[in-house]
This record gives sequence, C-alpha cells and structure tokens, in this order.
Amino acid sequence: MLAVRYVALAALVVWLGGMVTVVFGDLLRPYHLVALVCGAVILVSLFVMKFVGPPPHAFVPRASLTALMLLILGVSALFRSVSGALMAVNLTLGFLLLFWYVRE
Repeated sequence: MLAVRYVALAALVVWLGGMVTVVFGDLLRPYHLVALVCGAVILVSLFVMKFVGPPPHAFVPRASLTALMLLILGVSALFRSVSGALMAVNLTLGFLLLFWYVRE
C-alpha cells in the first residue's frame, strides 16, 4: 500500500512540476500528454488504495479533485488562449491535493 501511495505522490509531483513550467515558462507541447498520464496514475492509485486496503482519507474529494484537474487540463488543451489561467487554477488545485498527501 505504501508503494502505491508513493507512485501516486510521484505522479502528482511530476504533474505539478509540469504545470509550474507551463504557468511560469515556455508552453511545452508534450506537457498535456504527460499531465494526462500523471492524472490517470493518480486516479488509478487512489482506487487501488481504496479497494486493496483501507480507503485513503477523503477519498471522494481527492478523486473528484483529480478528475476536475483532468477536466481543466482537457479544456486548456482545447482553448490555448486561456491555457495559462486554467493552468494556474489547476496548479492551485494540485497543491491542495498535495496537501492531503502531506497530512497522511
């Protein structure tokens, strides 16, 4: 169970690192694919932790937040003109998700 939690945390850190680069640096073309994979890894990890062992604290809000972040990612991929603003919102939500991992 600990390994699954670390995989989810590593995916979140990679995702947040990419968002910081997008918000404060040059817009990277392959970032959306990396972010999509990281978001999927986080969702799968949350469900594995829920069904294999005791469910993680605040499972539903964390899974919902991750799904919302993936939705924002999809919208930002479609509308490049507001991509920076949406990534800033996504970055804030990502740090909120990271806060839950820190508290465990």
